[in-house]
Amino acid sequence: MTKRVLIADDEPLIRCALDGYLTDCGYETATAADVCEVLSLARDGHFDVVLLDLRMPHVQGIDVIAALTEERPPLPVVVTSTTGRLDDAVQAMRSGAWDFISKPIRDMGEVSLAIERTLDRVRLVAERDHCQRELERLNQSLEVEVLRQTSGLRAQNRRLTATDRVAHAVSHALEFDSMLSRVLGAAMTAVAAESGVVQLLNPATSCLYIAAAQGFSDEQVPYGLPLPLGTAVAGKTARDGHVMRGWITPTEECLPGLDLSEHKSYAFVPLCASDSPESLDNGPRHQVVVGLLGVFSQREDAFHPDELDLLTAVGSQLGVAVTRAQYASDLRRANLQLETANEELRRLASLREHFIQNVTHELRTPLALVRGYIELLAGGGLSDDSWRQAIHVTRERVLALVELVEAITTLQVLGTTPLKIEQVSATELIMTVCQMANQRATGSETTIRYEDLDADLVFPGDFSRLAQALHQLLDNACKFSDPGQEITVSSGVSPAGDHVIISVCDQGIGIAEEEHSRIFDRFYQIDGSATRRYGGTGLGLALVREIVEAHAGWVRVESQVGAGSTFIVGLPLNVT
Repeated sequence: MTKRVLIADDEPLIRCALDGYLTDCGYETATAADVCEVLSLARDGHFDVVLLDLRMPHVQGIDVIAALTEERPPLPVVVTSTTGRLDDAVQAMRSGAWDFISKPIRDMGEVSLAIERTLDRVRLVAERDHCQRELERLNQSLEVEVLRQTSGLRAQNRRLTATDRVAHAVSHALEFDSMLSRVLGAAMTAVAAESGVVQLLNPATSCLYIAAAQGFSDEQVPYGLPLPLGTAVAGKTARDGHVMRGWITPTEECLPGLDLSEHKSYAFVPLCASDSPESLDNGPRHQVVVGLLGVFSQREDAFHPDELDLLTAVGSQLGVAVTRAQYASDLRRANLQLETANEELRRLASLREHFIQNVTHELRTPLALVRGYIELLAGGGLSDDSWRQAIHVTRERVLALVELVEAITTLQVLGTTPLKIEQVSATELIMTVCQMANQRATGSETTIRYEDLDADLVFPGDFSRLAQALHQLLDNACKFSDPGQEITVSSGVSPAGDHVIISVCDQGIGIAEEEHSRIFDRFYQIDGSATRRYGGTGLGLALVREIVEAHAGWVRVESQVGAGSTFIVGLPLNVT
């Protein structure tokens, strides 16, 4: 297709020469002598390139370039100018021109070369845009496929992880309640359930009793409440030995005594085992129900057939484990009765064995619980509340460790590493630290505000270190303030005019006067309930003091118990 070129020049001879030359070069051309004609033809003529004289009468070519760019962004402009000045070329290119030709034009080949370069650029830009759109489309398709594959793999991984954790818990857990809790947690994770219970059957009373529960508070779980076989959905599942899945409705009672109003669906799986120990070969064995596994979800579409199959497998493994534990309990009880009648040496040997087991239990149980909690997090599939709680606890512990390491590192290097002294704006310092502390303030529902800020107040200091110290004061203020209370940060100059004064004032619990002189010591923490409630490393205020003193400044506290605290920092206005 023949390319169209619009020639805009107020000189008739130049227009005619360019028109004739470009026509001979194979271009379809049109000419314009003034700005109005240029804009009119550019809007209606479907041109590929505009050859524009930069010095048009009445209106500068720069303005024409801007108008063309605004009206037709894809239309490229090649500028010609008789000035020969470099700044004209730069200004034209910045305004949107694609190329620049100086007048007088001694070689008309420069014109065709500039137009060809411009058309090549247009083509390359179009190809680039097309490739970019195609790449974005492919990326979107790839993202959808990756998400689909990832979702499937995660679900499969949850199930495999749950199966492995159940097998590990059944074969390694020494403490029965811990084993039940870990198996229940693994099953809930595998099917993305928010809550769950394990009920065990008492053969003597034919009633089920809750032995383990997750996703409920202790007050919500009726641990001692018997559930007769055949009563409610849970009792029918244990009586019939069949998996039951359904929606929680007000008309059908799932598990008496347990508040399931926040859940929408349930699944009950019987815990089945043979009626005789595996080590005895005394004829055919029959499957008996020894308990029940129940899981509850806030989703209506929960517990698909493959998830029910997984829960059934978990129920079988747990049923065998419960039966073994019951046999083991019976065996231990029988052995204890027998050993009680034996001679003193046997009694002493039994006492020694129990002592070793108890010591091992006291060491291993906490480790097992920690490991199970970490594995539960790694497996994913927790409810939003449980996930947020787990992440919150983990985050708080990690942040505490990070703060401890940073505090120790800073304390170590303060005396050996020189400060990076610069002119620090008190206003910028305070606003920066307030922004850093806003997340903590939002979490504790406190409000941080600053007042009496002087934009012209500057002083020499290490901005990073001072921000660290001020952030520590704000963090403490947030930590020791109740929701709804306000924290105020202000700045000013000392009465003597030689120090910048920065204060952090809170409405929190306050500090007893006898503690004022010691709270800035390393590792010192106020004794009593405040320490246990709020925690801490005992390094925060020590870090504040040493950073401030490294700047030849000072820090003090004004506080009373129950009346809040004000920490005041003084920093020299001039380096001595």
